[in-house]
Amino acid sequence: MSMCGSNKPSGECPVLPVDLVINIMSKLRMKFMAKCRCISKLWSSVIRRTNNNLSFPITLPDPPPRILFTIECEGGLFFYTLPQPLNPDVKTSLAATFHHKTSGKDLYEVCQPIQGLVCRQHTDEENYTFAVISNPITGESLTLPMEKFSSKARKEKYYFGYDPIDKQFKVLRITWWSFTFKKCSSEYHVLTIGTENENLLWREVQCCTTLYPQNESGICIDGVIYYPSEMEKGKLTIVCFDVRSEKFNLVSVGQDLATKIDSSGFTLVEYKGKLGAYKRDIYRDCFELWVLEDVEQHIWSKRVYQIPLRWFKKISHVRPAGMIGSCEMVFVFDQSKTSYACPFFILYYNLESNTFTKVKLEGLLFEEFSQYSRVHAFTNYVEDVKLM
Repeated sequence: MSMCGSNKPSGECPVLPVDLVINIMSKLRMKFMAKCRCISKLWSSVIRRTNNNLSFPITLPDPPPRILFTIECEGGLFFYTLPQPLNPDVKTSLAATFHHKTSGKDLYEVCQPIQGLVCRQHTDEENYTFAVISNPITGESLTLPMEKFSSKARKEKYYFGYDPIDKQFKVLRITWWSFTFKKCSSEYHVLTIGTENENLLWREVQCCTTLYPQNESGICIDGVIYYPSEMEKGKLTIVCFDVRSEKFNLVSVGQDLATKIDSSGFTLVEYKGKLGAYKRDIYRDCFELWVLEDVEQHIWSKRVYQIPLRWFKKISHVRPAGMIGSCEMVFVFDQSKTSYACPFFILYYNLESNTFTKVKLEGLLFEEFSQYSRVHAFTNYVEDVKLM
């Protein structure tokens, strides 16, 4: 059957009906759907509809979660994803899929992915600090409005969050002044990422006290951004920022955990839907997992996991990428602390059986990267087509 109607001039094809376009979209995998956005403005507008999932009559199963790798090397940022199996054995190997390369120049930090999107923070030599929202699968990116500051004492940090009720992405920006022996007041701004890229403006929000973010990354769990911060008198606390209400709350940190945080940092993870803080004890063959059991009462629980002796030295240069399910933690090698390229495998640690499993990676061309390439890895990444 001809695609061109008889009432059209010869050689000119008619525009496909919207319902037919929707039907076609419903049968495609997401990465092909992303490519279809480049066919025409009509197709792009249909896919970009806020209720596009309701428009597709055929519901496809949700894609399985994967592990997202970002590798920063020589000004470029490479995006890979890996399968995320549960309970792998020694014979398991994971084949990496390369998606695209983007500019990684002056990259400062990569935030934890949320709903298929990633927030990157960049700081260049001209004292610009800005955030970029990108989709590792489609390659689309959105640079948020930036400011240039005349003083290098002015610092900024970005946190990425998602409101599951209103289904909105928001970025929290914290600005403060830091001098050699003194820190000054801080400011807080929020930007909502709209579906049509309109009104991308920072608006100021108020916090109950002055806080200075720590170097550790934050994490968003069920609509709340958690990140460690220092108060005016040097006291450490966990800040809870509700993405929907844009309100702040503080959770006290016990002296034991505060001492460990202050000594060499920690990593925030999600543990059974709750906030967890991973801390490696470099002097003993163990690591600790602190879990925030009650936000209102500021109650933490502490779990200590012994590292088998044969693994103690092998994991001296690893850091957690996150939790899988409820009892497995994934570790990747921290290239910034090693003098040789060794990221050809990741480690699974089962909290219940106290066992490590070494999983080989295939398809990651690490031999093309320098030995000090910065590697970021995140578990539970779900591929998706997001509006940029």
